[in-house]
Amino acid sequence: MLNDALLGLLQEFFNQSYGSSLIIKGKPGAGKTTFVLEYLDKVREKTPIFYLTTRFSEDPLLSMFPWLNEVTLGSRARERNTVEMSESFRGNFKILEKMIEEGKLSQGTGRKASGLMMNIEELLPELNSLYSFVDININKSPLIVVDSIEALAEKYEINTQLLFTIIQKDLVESSGANIILIMEQFDNSTMEYYANGVVTTSYNIINGFLYRTVILEKLRGVSIGSNPIYIFSLEGGRFQSFNRIPIVYPKSRIQLKPGENPNKLSVPLGNKDLAKVLDLENDSLPIGSVIVLHRKGFSTAVDKYVNLIKNNLVKRTIADSRGVIDVSSGSNDTSRVLMGAIDPEFTKYYITAEKSERSSPYIINLSGSSLADDFPQEVIDFYTSNANSPYVFIFSTDFLSFIYHSKFYGDLSSIINNVRSSGIVVIIADDEEYKRIFHFANYVIHFEENFGYVTLYSDPSTLYVGTVDYDGNWPELKLSVEV
Repeated sequence: MLNDALLGLLQEFFNQSYGSSLIIKGKPGAGKTTFVLEYLDKVREKTPIFYLTTRFSEDPLLSMFPWLNEVTLGSRARERNTVEMSESFRGNFKILEKMIEEGKLSQGTGRKASGLMMNIEELLPELNSLYSFVDININKSPLIVVDSIEALAEKYEINTQLLFTIIQKDLVESSGANIILIMEQFDNSTMEYYANGVVTTSYNIINGFLYRTVILEKLRGVSIGSNPIYIFSLEGGRFQSFNRIPIVYPKSRIQLKPGENPNKLSVPLGNKDLAKVLDLENDSLPIGSVIVLHRKGFSTAVDKYVNLIKNNLVKRTIADSRGVIDVSSGSNDTSRVLMGAIDPEFTKYYITAEKSERSSPYIINLSGSSLADDFPQEVIDFYTSNANSPYVFIFSTDFLSFIYHSKFYGDLSSIINNVRSSGIVVIIADDEEYKRIFHFANYVIHFEENFGYVTLYSDPSTLYVGTVDYDGNWPELKLSVEV
């Protein structure tokens, strides 16, 4: 399915007061036809559609998209032979017809063999059916799809650009119809210049994963935004593009619901979709687990998603009156979110750390001399004494590096060994630090940003695209497989 942003832009483009032509281009297998058919599925109830394909058989398309039986198919229009040539806007078509009759099209742009001109009726059925369809639906904003224009031009040995010009002049500019032309040729600057819109579907291998993208190069009369690139998948043979949804936390209090009969031997992550990435039966980790969230590169979007996972973990943990000790650079963000949305009855179970001399029962003051000195067992026991176990301990390598420079690795290993028997440990790590601490982990999730999207993986065989859903007004992580 098309995401809301793509669908909205295409509808705005085709709903303008004049006809529009849209070129969908890309190499074979890039998802051009599937993309177009998903759009047609969204608009077919209110839009007359003519779909002309040059495929040998339409059966695979009809099997995947059975609603195509409800629209006008070019092959059936030819077979019925009931269409008649429109006379109202076929000026360029008549010029083509005359050129053929006079034998003025040279080899490669029209058929001419042994001095005998081709039978015009052999050339005209497809174009004839297009004109007739537009004539019948002239005031209904009809939409015509030609898949593909090169194949149609090659079938009758007409120059592709000449065929495009005829369609553009007669059907788009003169009649006001909307046209989608699927094009295998990746670069035809002249056709792209005269077309009202150009969209490219593509795929690339990045860090061993296949990324499929839709790029809005232009949609005349429509603002395509500052990031007109959308990731999509073809899972199950269907086009599925992904939304970029902002992460917004509630500013008013929400009701926390403790879990029913919390398991004393595991800790829920608070992000159900993480079970997909980690190949878990549910979204809980057993006591003693160490999970590393690896932030690849430097990305604000990645930071927001990692914080979303952490905030949902904290929210879920304190809902069961379990303790959290957060020694990360994102603790201020989490504190702000919790204070604005969670009843203080629960936020007392959330303990942060900072290098300061503030006196608070919810803040561990760090001396900065060593991690081991700041987190002896008695300090951990004191700050978790009012909370239920198992606990959650969160560290981030950027925060530890800022406080302790590079002297924290050995101490962190010792602390992990001390606390893991009473809960789980989460380590948020950047690239260089990840190389030094990944061996601590039972579980690893890698995060990186591509094309404005955050992608996640644990197993190098499966990539997930991160989006956001909302449970009430609280943001929830939503993951989809990118194929």
